[in-house]
Amino acid sequence: MKCVIYARVSTKREEQKNSLENQISLAERIAKEHGFTVVERYIDNGISGTGFKNRSEINRLLKDIKKKKFDVMIAKSVSRLGRNTSKSLRLADELEQAGVRLILPEDDYDTATSKSRFMFNLKAMLAEEESAKLSERTKLGQRERARKGNYKGSLPPFGYKIEQDTKQLIPDENTAPIVEEIFRLYLHEGWGLFTISNALMRREVATPRSASKASNAGNKWHQSTLKRILTNPVYTGKLVYCKEETTNALSKSETYKIRKKVDSENQVVIENTHSEIISEEDFNAVQILMKKKGKNKSNGKESLFAHIARCADCGSGMHFKPDRRKGAYVCGGYVKHTTSYCSSHIISENKLLELLKSDLQAMIKNTVKVERLYGIAEKKVNSLHSSLAKELKGVEREIDKLNNQFNSLLTLHSEGALTTEQFKQQNERLAHQLQELANQKTEIIASIELKKDNTEQLQAFKREIDRVAKLDIDDEQVLKQILHRLVHSIEIYEGEKVKIHYNLSPSF
Repeated sequence: MKCVIYARVSTKREEQKNSLENQISLAERIAKEHGFTVVERYIDNGISGTGFKNRSEINRLLKDIKKKKFDVMIAKSVSRLGRNTSKSLRLADELEQAGVRLILPEDDYDTATSKSRFMFNLKAMLAEEESAKLSERTKLGQRERARKGNYKGSLPPFGYKIEQDTKQLIPDENTAPIVEEIFRLYLHEGWGLFTISNALMRREVATPRSASKASNAGNKWHQSTLKRILTNPVYTGKLVYCKEETTNALSKSETYKIRKKVDSENQVVIENTHSEIISEEDFNAVQILMKKKGKNKSNGKESLFAHIARCADCGSGMHFKPDRRKGAYVCGGYVKHTTSYCSSHIISENKLLELLKSDLQAMIKNTVKVERLYGIAEKKVNSLHSSLAKELKGVEREIDKLNNQFNSLLTLHSEGALTTEQFKQQNERLAHQLQELANQKTEIIASIELKKDNTEQLQAFKREIDRVAKLDIDDEQVLKQILHRLVHSIEIYEGEKVKIHYNLSPSF
């Protein structure tokens, strides 16, 4: 009989008692004892068992069950199948309907000999309960460590450094004065975030990421960075932990993780854990001032070319300014950082709309050009579909190659040519590569599905070009929706020059 093996570990902590090697070895021994032929192995390495969504191998297994590729499945226990009762029961149902025998040696469960699924259901519920208890124990441990006042972050907040012996925060002589200055300028001098950020950049003050020597550090002080500093209570000498926590949520098809804010009374606040840089009085005054300033701003209505128009020189999005030229777009880099970053690239919305309409009208009048556009669009869609299909075959070949390598590795180990440690290292490497390839395969298949209805997509593209070019749209919201489907992006140059990139085609 054809037999498959499923194995899973979710974290490195599980490896001592639930290592992939042990799971596979146990399953292979049972298969040999029963005279089964192992035809496939499904291995999820380093993936949580609370759901199926991100477990490529369990999903591949489910597909192969429907294709009736095997007769027997062996896994170490119900907990290896998953820690979500409904998902484990679903898998058991799929196996039962396909006539596949399920063997779980650790739970002493075998559908060929078990008279009912009571034991399976019980073990599935216990596995989910254990997962919930483990999560709660982890949270309680984090809170207890937080109450001791030790700073647990990998990088200290800007303005502080970590004293290596005590793991306490101490003011940094180079950056603490910058924090003091930011609070002073905002609270006592009346400066806004925009003005402060530009002043710091003109003086070439190192950003928090630069000061910590982070790999992705930049040299621009963003207003969001200043806001995080101005709202962080760490500068008053206290640590606040457990502001957010991760919980499980159930949808109709999946269990997934969500992060939610913790009520203030349940947060862990430790007073006087380190020296303050900002007084409690000034910090609270800043919070009140920020709330007062933030009560205004947008009416919630996006401009016509929002997320489409971009500066051709610096790549920033164009910001709509209703008070400029009866509504105009200005380079976002210029708005945030003035001429030290870029020039304005200003263009009125009416002018931009007219340029777009003129471009479409000229294109439609030129039969050769418009047919070339449609032809290029169709060719591009077909070419993309062909390249995706080719890429999918390549990934599948690589998966087959790795599976063959695994079989060879297993043979060498069983013959004693490889030590257990060598086998483990090579197995982990192959499992990681298989996981990456499986993810690629999933993404490619999803992309292919999106490209199936080419004819309808092209016809809609033609109709929308015609409507915009003929000014056949009175409703601004309808016009905006069509523009966002028709136009991929518009590059704005100085002197009101534009370059339009349409969806489904290269720019012209």
